[in-house]
Amino acid sequence: MDGTILSQGSFVVPATVVNQIITIPSGVDWMRVLNYTNAAKVGGATGLGVSYYWQRGMAAGTGVVNYYGNATAVMSGDTLVSGGFTLYDPSGQTAGALPVLGNAVATTASTNATQPVVSTGSTAGLSVGSVVRMSSTAQTDVNGVDMIVSAITPNTNFTLLAASNALANVPGAIGGAGFYRIVNYYPLFYPRRRFVTNITRAATPTVSTSTAHGMTPGQQIRFTIPTLVTGNPGMIQLDGVAATILSVTDDYSFVINVDTTAYNLFVWPTIAQQPSSFPIMVPFGENTAISLITPASQVPTIGGIQIPGTQSGILADATVNTGVMGMLLGTGGVGTVAGALAISGPAGTAAADVVYWVAGKSSYGGL
Repeated sequence: MDGTILSQGSFVVPATVVNQIITIPSGVDWMRVLNYTNAAKVGGATGLGVSYYWQRGMAAGTGVVNYYGNATAVMSGDTLVSGGFTLYDPSGQTAGALPVLGNAVATTASTNATQPVVSTGSTAGLSVGSVVRMSSTAQTDVNGVDMIVSAITPNTNFTLLAASNALANVPGAIGGAGFYRIVNYYPLFYPRRRFVTNITRAATPTVSTSTAHGMTPGQQIRFTIPTLVTGNPGMIQLDGVAATILSVTDDYSFVINVDTTAYNLFVWPTIAQQPSSFPIMVPFGENTAISLITPASQVPTIGGIQIPGTQSGILADATVNTGVMGMLLGTGGVGTVAGALAISGPAGTAAADVVYWVAGKSSYGGL
């Protein structure tokens, strides 16, 4: 059993360097990764990761790395503090994998903005694109809503939402003390319902969601829009309406075929309008005619990577269990010895990097 190779393979880094999920068919005890492209970049950028190693017992996000440390042929070694290897199990049952929901971390305030800036003494484990769930004593209209993180000032603050999926309007007050938790995994089953943060008024309006939607053109969705009793009641004309996705703008926005030009202005429920439910969209089927118009787009993706277990083509809307086991390769971070020097991670350094990996099993596994 010692040294048995469970699986091996390779991948090419997409246009944007993102975490890579490697599916491995059984519990893995060790893994090696080689950035074949970086190995030939002698004299390239400082912190260029070449080879990586992980063994069971190492902390989540860490790993041993060899990298070009000073833009010469000299190879340096270190251990990544973050952005390395993390066991992947969205069911939350594998020892050493991240929990589905992280521990509560205290916050002190959040700004009254369409992209609230949350003050906190710890941003450990956060990265751009992370999903967090808030619990604020004052900004109650964001409580319990999963939102992406678009910017981070280490151990000072982080920004909720991006420009493309910002709230339609400000929450209505400055947020007080509270907590945030990191949401480490999306729901197991795809396609997924999502909170809607904004819908434009247009002949073919743009819909924005608080986290990555993973939808494809042709998929059909139905809206649930709450009627707000204070001020503008919101875009209630869309409540219960079925729509077809015409095109996908990015991970957080898409265009639909329902003319909302004459509808009420979309409103994200404010603090003054609480208690209230939140606007959501629920996938339910597919318009095959629309799907066939854009066959190249019929791949459910997040960050340019196909969602594990999903179908493509006219079956892109199929309900599937995305729960695979494996390893999440990170984009890198700082090292234990190198300190502030950023070292690229096993997920790659730049677009078109060719990366090889091998993973195996041992008799005892590790600590």
